[in-house]
Amino acid sequence: MRQVAEHPRLLRELVAALGTSREGTRLSCKALHRRGYATFEVGILTITDAGRAVLSSDIELRSGPSTQKVRTRAGNTLRAKAWRAMRMRDGFSLDDLLTMLCDGSEVDAAKNLGAYIRALASAGYLLALPRRGNGPHPQRYRLRRDRNTGPEAPAFNKVTRTLTDPNTGEVLRVPTLAELAQQEAGHDA
Repeated sequence: MRQVAEHPRLLRELVAALGTSREGTRLSCKALHRRGYATFEVGILTITDAGRAVLSSDIELRSGPSTQKVRTRAGNTLRAKAWRAMRMRDGFSLDDLLTMLCDGSEVDAAKNLGAYIRALASAGYLLALPRRGNGPHPQRYRLRRDRNTGPEAPAFNKVTRTLTDPNTGEVLRVPTLAELAQQEAGHDA
């Protein structure tokens, strides 16, 4: 960003000044634009007030996803497919979703979907249904009608323990299992 602190620069000027590839420089410019530190239009990078504030405070910018605003953008992730299935079904279990959605090529699909289901249930999106019959039957859930907010899957950020619903813009804190147990113990007392 120091390259554009004085005046806007063309992409080709940045490539020459930094000695990097055109594509890598273009991606960096787009990332700065996405985060609000610069505008990048018609191949020209211009610093914003937020970018000037970052430069003056000597905050180190790092590449990679921001832990503050992580959301699912791809429509074909396992969790996005699970969300669509949850919206269509009256009830489901983890086993139901695994059978419907997985072909065996996914890595840790049960762990991934299990964590997602627990996050949705903790945030109040899912209602746990009574278990069927006797014996070890898997827990079944139903998406609450008032939490069927739209087609985009809510994104669970494990690091910040937040669930972001792109349909409503709502960000909910998801309690840990220990916090849930503590809440239950408080209700029983």
